[in-house]
Amino acid sequence: MAMKLQREVKIGLFALAMLVCLYLGVNYLKGKDVFSGDRGYYAQFDETLGLQTSAPVLLRGVKVGSVTDISIDPRRPDKVVVAVGIKKQVRIPVDSRIRLFSNGIMGGKAIELVRGEAVTYFDRGAVIPSETAGGLLENASLSLDDLVSEAKSLMASLSATSASIDTLLVQNADSFRGIASNIENVTGQLARARIDAMIGDVRHFTSMLSDNSARFTGIVDNLDRVTGSLAEADLRGTIDTLGQSISHLNVMLAKVASGEGTLGRLMENPALYDSLTAATSNLAALLADVKANPKRYVHISVF
Repeated sequence: MAMKLQREVKIGLFALAMLVCLYLGVNYLKGKDVFSGDRGYYAQFDETLGLQTSAPVLLRGVKVGSVTDISIDPRRPDKVVVAVGIKKQVRIPVDSRIRLFSNGIMGGKAIELVRGEAVTYFDRGAVIPSETAGGLLENASLSLDDLVSEAKSLMASLSATSASIDTLLVQNADSFRGIASNIENVTGQLARARIDAMIGDVRHFTSMLSDNSARFTGIVDNLDRVTGSLAEADLRGTIDTLGQSISHLNVMLAKVASGEGTLGRLMENPALYDSLTAATSNLAALLADVKANPKRYVHISVF
């Protein structure tokens, strides 16, 4: 009997442990930290716009708590009461406020704690002033509406301007025709003046040619005499002689390159060049020694 009772106690304790774990797991999934000892505060909104429990509470982008409950205030049905749990290390000055905003492009909602600068703080369970910030899509829609409104105003202004221009053209059609006729007359006069000036320049050039015909005739005669002298000169013989000289020079250079003759051997035979260099060096040394010691080489005897 005692063994059976001990087994039932173990089963009961195990079931109790499972219930505690289930409770802690459910609260963890809801965003609640049972062991944290968060302080609870409240905020009131006209509408929560899809805010869910366990949504984060952010302070300068850092999560400092979460939404624990969302309900309707029975005393004021037009208000939604949002309960938040904030870490006890975070003290909230009395000039702070809670802001509901869109946390992401898909419209997910979150709570932002805008911390004030006061030196006194809210007590646990206090109602913190709240506000709602427009999200990205809301701001984009508002901007688009403003843009459409401005475009409509611009189109209306353009239409009015076009109508004014049409009226101005109709009222001043005769003036515009007169202006066009004057422009046509002016351009015609300018064209005629340009043609007259060109004709005058051509006449002046032909007159100058006529006045200097004798000089041009002398230049032509001089050119004729020069070309005749060149024709009478024996240019062909000179060119042939120059060609023969170049041919002899090429033959001589070919012999030098092939090693023929003294110059060719000197260029092609390094030993000959080295011998000449050594002989020159020895001769220079001999002359230097003769100049320094002439008695070695010249003996003068009276008897």
